[in-house]
Amino acid sequence: EPGTSRAHPREQLSALVSRLGRMLGKVIQSLEGEGAFALVEQIRRLAKESRAGAPTAAEHLRDLVHHLSPREAYTMALAFTTYFELVNLCEEHYRNQRLATRRAERLAGNGEPVRESIEAALLELKAQGVSAEQLQDMLNQLSIELVFTAHPTEAKRRVVLTRLRRLANLLKQEALTRTSLEASLHREIVALWLTNRTRETRPTVLDEVNTGLWFFDNTLWEVLPQLQADLSAALAVHYPGVRSPRRWLTFGSWIGGDRDGNPNVTPEVTAETLRMHRRAVLDKAYRAARELSHLLCISTDHDTVTPELKALVEKISAPDHRLRFLSARYPSNEPYRLLMAALAEQIAELSRQLERERLYPIPRSARTLALSPSLSLSIEPLHDFRESSAQQLMAVVCDSLRQGRAAPLAEGEAAELRTQLDVFGFHWARLDIRQHSSMHEAAIAEILRRCEQCDNYAALDEAQRVALLSALLAQPNASTLDRAGALSDEARFVTEPIEVARAASREYGEEALGVYIISMTDGLSDVLEPLLLMKWLRHEMDIVPLFETRRDLQQAPHILRAMFEHPAYREHLRKRGNAQVIMLGYSDSNKDCGYITANWELYKAQAAIVETCRAYGVRLTLFHGRGGTIARGGGPTARAILAQPAGLINGRIRITEQGEVLSSRYHDPGLARRHLEQVMYGALLGTYAARNARPAPEAWVHTMEHLAEVGFRAYRQLVYETPGFLAFWKQATPIDEISELKVGSRPAFRRQTRSVEDLRAIPWVFSWMQSRFVLPGWYGLGSALSTGLAQGEAARECLRQMYREWSFFRTMIDNAQQSLAKADMGIASLYATLVEDEALRERIFTQIKAEFDRTCEAVLTITGQSAILDNEPVLQSSIRLRNPYVDPLNYIQVEMLHRLRALQRANPSGSHAEEIKVLRRVVELTINGVSAGLRNTG
Repeated sequence: EPGTSRAHPREQLSALVSRLGRMLGKVIQSLEGEGAFALVEQIRRLAKESRAGAPTAAEHLRDLVHHLSPREAYTMALAFTTYFELVNLCEEHYRNQRLATRRAERLAGNGEPVRESIEAALLELKAQGVSAEQLQDMLNQLSIELVFTAHPTEAKRRVVLTRLRRLANLLKQEALTRTSLEASLHREIVALWLTNRTRETRPTVLDEVNTGLWFFDNTLWEVLPQLQADLSAALAVHYPGVRSPRRWLTFGSWIGGDRDGNPNVTPEVTAETLRMHRRAVLDKAYRAARELSHLLCISTDHDTVTPELKALVEKISAPDHRLRFLSARYPSNEPYRLLMAALAEQIAELSRQLERERLYPIPRSARTLALSPSLSLSIEPLHDFRESSAQQLMAVVCDSLRQGRAAPLAEGEAAELRTQLDVFGFHWARLDIRQHSSMHEAAIAEILRRCEQCDNYAALDEAQRVALLSALLAQPNASTLDRAGALSDEARFVTEPIEVARAASREYGEEALGVYIISMTDGLSDVLEPLLLMKWLRHEMDIVPLFETRRDLQQAPHILRAMFEHPAYREHLRKRGNAQVIMLGYSDSNKDCGYITANWELYKAQAAIVETCRAYGVRLTLFHGRGGTIARGGGPTARAILAQPAGLINGRIRITEQGEVLSSRYHDPGLARRHLEQVMYGALLGTYAARNARPAPEAWVHTMEHLAEVGFRAYRQLVYETPGFLAFWKQATPIDEISELKVGSRPAFRRQTRSVEDLRAIPWVFSWMQSRFVLPGWYGLGSALSTGLAQGEAARECLRQMYREWSFFRTMIDNAQQSLAKADMGIASLYATLVEDEALRERIFTQIKAEFDRTCEAVLTITGQSAILDNEPVLQSSIRLRNPYVDPLNYIQVEMLHRLRALQRANPSGSHAEEIKVLRRVVELTINGVSAGLRNTG
């Protein structure tokens, strides 16, 4: 049993999986009957036999699924989906137990440091000769910001996540008797079985905000002090004298601020999001301060306090201080109690103030470019009490405790609250605003047309736009806005978020807001347009160009030079501390040019951007727009950072945490702590690597240029140039059904999809993952590598050397191995049967299958492995063990798609609406199940 067995840890995991699997079987028997359970077992047996090579098993499995009724299909899909939910739970429990054991052993002075931990990073730096002075400099500049997004890739409902968390908590409760634990687990599995996996309605943006806040409230508030303690403890042992910075890890958010492609993110929603962030963290801080007021009852009869703490007490006790009443409530010889009560009271007053006022609504009648009067709030700051005041108070309290006899108390709850206030302040995360460049263009065009300054701004070429924008930026901020009049809804969709940001900055402080991101930046005008809007609206934010396509990545240094040399932007940069955030998009670059080419263009862009910023004396933060899957820049975070460390030369990095990644990394405190220490590990070593990097050998660069070009041609030929490819994709994957999932507030993809360029990257990857092609994670790599291998022994040895010695190339190949291992051309061929045109089906599937085989063969030749993922035996084994349970879900999905689409074609009038609804429900469940089985969505 958990925590008691002396078996090998992997055997403990296997036993736990078997145990919960048996309990699931009993639930199926009791709720659905013996016949349903027998059918599940028959399908499971056939799938395992098929994977083992039994000649007729696959045919029998396909025939059995073909004869399932929709009700039976739903039950079978639910069985395998629930099984994977339980397996994932067991694996997470196993990981937590192993980590806890290893941490305890290390604390006792035994064993090696946990791999990819903060201590492991310090030891590696020490081994490389990093001095205490060098490390202190690195730590002083270190800034890691993780940015939560609501990209629609989380297939699980929040109620399902809650059920799974309850199960996880039960597994941790080893004190329960076996009988009590079994009964509790059984109840939770029953509840899980009876819970719908798909949402009936699409979540609102504020629903997504609440989900994001849950991770801060239930996990990160607890975990961040642990990380700070880990760093301080490791420094004390390996670098005594080096001080840990108080704030090296922070969080941002796009949820409620990302309006690129999401019309539901209105200015009102953005304002409410900011208020929700503030209210939630104030509540958490208030409760912590109240708790400390009860715990820190140290009397000055027994201990001394510092002069700084004494001065704070005297200030609060002064006759004219608004908190004077507290000094009468608490004994004068218990100063810590008084100060913590004062902190709690001031936080409570901020909360009350928050409930009385709003940053919106902006009256419709007043919606011009002029700042709306309702955004000017009447309440004065609470004696200038902001998050900095709370942080300073906690610093004084902790320092005073450390200098007296109560020193041990400074390392408990007091230190935790100090860290929590240092990291979060009075907002969980800085809220970014993101807007598409085309929206700025349209808003500027409308304003200039209304002001009779330019009849058709959109018709101007880039040079003409820049000239006009430059002239407007050089003008005083005068009558342009007054002449614009009432704007259209589309223009206000661009201008009002800047108004909200201005009001929030004034009322909540600048720490409430992050940066302003411009999607699809491809020229200087794309940057000058929002700069002009900010000038008109009298509020500036850090402007962040987002480079996404191959062309944009290549043009990034030229655009940056134009920005840094432009007088208005240079002045903006000066006012913003001469610091520039630049974002790179991993998803759209992959969709644009394919796996190998996108990786190489991103690598080159980083190096070029770093050099450009260095030349202009600009302090750079690279913002990596990574998704959950390999195709969208996912994979192990530390490995990804170390593969491309160039942007960390200033010790600053921003990374998105998207979609299903949030629940997989942050729903459990142990897993969150593990992920965050790996991020810190990568950032520390990456900063050192960036500062001491040597350029890759010319031969390697030349080879990669050639490989990237070959891969680009192969990818573009299939995806963009093959007649009928779009039809093949839409029919051979469940993309239409994915678009109907209620997984996010943002539309899953553009409604009028006529070309690959119109597609959103997330459903593109999501659909290929479901159908087991996993095409975006490897296509084009095989053509590239095989071309290189064909150039002779010297070229083959060069590629092998690149794999051994170049972390960028090795990570790219190893990440592709994960995609190749999750792909399955046998299962993919089932999805190909959904394509109506037999000639089209055969032609395109044959081409994909050939490239898959080429890729596998080339990867094995370069790595020297016998099979894909031999270098990751645990992951290889996990995928192999999961496949027989994922296969039935794929079989059921394909069968239901055949029926669903046949009905939709035969009944355009909707006479079979109820049957279509049932079939769609089964398909949606299988989408959840396959996602759980592969541990990936989009």
